[in-house]
Amino acid sequence: MVATRKILELNAFDMKAGVGLDPDTAKLVTRRRRTFGPASMLFYARPLNLVRGEGVWLIGADGTRYLDAYNNVASVGHCHPRVVAAVSQQMATLNTHSRYLSAIVYDYAERLLATMPREVSNVVFTCTGSESVDLSLRIARAVTGGTGFIVTENAYHGNTLAVTQISPASASGEPRNPHVFLVPAPDTYRTPSEDAGRLLAANVKKAISAMKRKKIRFAGLVADSIF
Repeated sequence: MVATRKILELNAFDMKAGVGLDPDTAKLVTRRRRTFGPASMLFYARPLNLVRGEGVWLIGADGTRYLDAYNNVASVGHCHPRVVAAVSQQMATLNTHSRYLSAIVYDYAERLLATMPREVSNVVFTCTGSESVDLSLRIARAVTGGTGFIVTENAYHGNTLAVTQISPASASGEPRNPHVFLVPAPDTYRTPSEDAGRLLAANVKKAISAMKRKKIRFAGLVADSIF
């Protein structure tokens, strides 16, 4: 039998390793392990020691420039001057939460909603992807009255307890929630493009039927967009 590895483990750094690392990087790895613990995942066989970002580039401590086609934090490039100026101005003016009235928050919400279909009439701001997915699960359960979710194999969605349960690729060793059903992700490498969608739909229908047999009401399908 061929052992399978979770998608996040494919480019993970072995926290017990240290051979071949330059002294500064090795020290940072040691500090990370001491403060974050051994379960905190670090990417790449030779971890990147990054000190600066600039547009599409990440710059390492040794001056190496890396084209960033992977980061899921920056949406308009690193250190965009207009973003830096806007954030600095707001931080110098007011930094609080949304339980107080603040016109600038509603200005943004109205501009955002104006780009959406009419059915999307309200917005809830979140801080992280994990929080966003967690909220979507709560909304789906409230609307449908169901508890069953279908997710694609190898998917990763975040780190909260609820989101980890629908993330087969999570580094967590917790068993999968019995209300979570897996389907193969669309695979246009092995399946013709015109058939991939139909195959996914057929697998989703099978998963819903399996839920019904177990008296579980379907709440939603959560898709990892990387696939």
